[in-house]
Amino acid sequence: MELEYNFPNLPELNNLKILVSNDNGRIKTSLHGSYSMRTWFFIKVYFTFHEKVGSLANYKGSRVPSMYIPPIPSVPHARILESYLASALFKKLIPQAVTIGVTTACQLQCVHCSAKGRSKTVPILTTDELKQVTRDCIDLGVPNITFTGGEPLLRADLEEIIASVPPEQAITLVFTNALGLTAQRAKQLKESGLFGVHISLDSVNPSEHDRLRGLKGSFQSVKEGVKNALDAGLLVGISTYVTREKALNHDILTIADLCAQWGVHEMTVFDAIQTGELKEQKDITLNKSTRKILLGDSKRINKKYKGKLRVVTQTWTNSGQGFSRFIGCLAANLQFHITTQGDFAPCDFTPLTFGNIREEPLKKLWEKILQHPAYCYRKQSCRMQDPDFRKKYIDTIPKDADLPYPISKL
Repeated sequence: MELEYNFPNLPELNNLKILVSNDNGRIKTSLHGSYSMRTWFFIKVYFTFHEKVGSLANYKGSRVPSMYIPPIPSVPHARILESYLASALFKKLIPQAVTIGVTTACQLQCVHCSAKGRSKTVPILTTDELKQVTRDCIDLGVPNITFTGGEPLLRADLEEIIASVPPEQAITLVFTNALGLTAQRAKQLKESGLFGVHISLDSVNPSEHDRLRGLKGSFQSVKEGVKNALDAGLLVGISTYVTREKALNHDILTIADLCAQWGVHEMTVFDAIQTGELKEQKDITLNKSTRKILLGDSKRINKKYKGKLRVVTQTWTNSGQGFSRFIGCLAANLQFHITTQGDFAPCDFTPLTFGNIREEPLKKLWEKILQHPAYCYRKQSCRMQDPDFRKKYIDTIPKDADLPYPISKL
């Protein structure tokens, strides 16, 4: 498969076209038109990295480098490349991803839930509002739209919302606890155009996972949900998190082995962040030594499974190592978050809002956050794990305030 990439949001590159193809599993590119050596260099770095990483799966004749990256080649992927070039060459920020909360409802009571303190009185976004915000995200340049909760599968109209996203513009993903991911629901999600699901797993020990999730039988739902999603033809990821203790115990090694046994495509490892239920637990955060352990374990896993299972860690994206120097803190850099009630937040772990999409256009809110002193620059590491950032913007949030809290009041 071959596709011509162009960059409509970058007039500086209006004479550049790139032919991108997937040739028997290998990425081939050829540049045409006028371009600088600097442009050629950054494009080469980008595709060299993805060629080295390899492919998780084939999707309609294209290769999938990660569940977070649209298939190569595809128009959504051309939009990802446009965002990368805008930042690397011209210091412009075009967001690559958005997470959108679709419900506050959930069947579980997780010990690490990041949604604690969120408003329960403001009405959640309607079907039409969610369709509109996805259109606005695409107009802003976003090629990856991920639906979160609460538990997204509790919305009966989820498939309708997913189907409203043009697949030629963006991929769609869902983060789920899998309690409602039956074979029939997985089939419906696939038919609606869903690209993949990320299923949460806290432990390979069923009773421990159930304890952390607050519901007996939730581990079995994860196992069945993975099978149902794979049978439906969806890309399947496992999402987990690592505390200091989990890193010392090398927990991701056993979780990865289980993921490989189940046939999972990718495993995402988030850092434990002091937010929501974990806000006051300072001993959970990773330090230099446990980050080193985590990076080492992830390298071992990726080497062991050689593309049959990929592990992506937040610790690596924030490490500044190799290609990760182009990533860093995702908030107001590569992505943003829209809460269930329409608040515009830097990410779904940050209890701050810059306004509401019911009151201001999405484009204006994106421009507003880029001008704020806390977010007007690329930060290599997660802001929510930065003591200075927390002291100024998190610790000063009034107790019992509805979250996310307006940053303009701090």
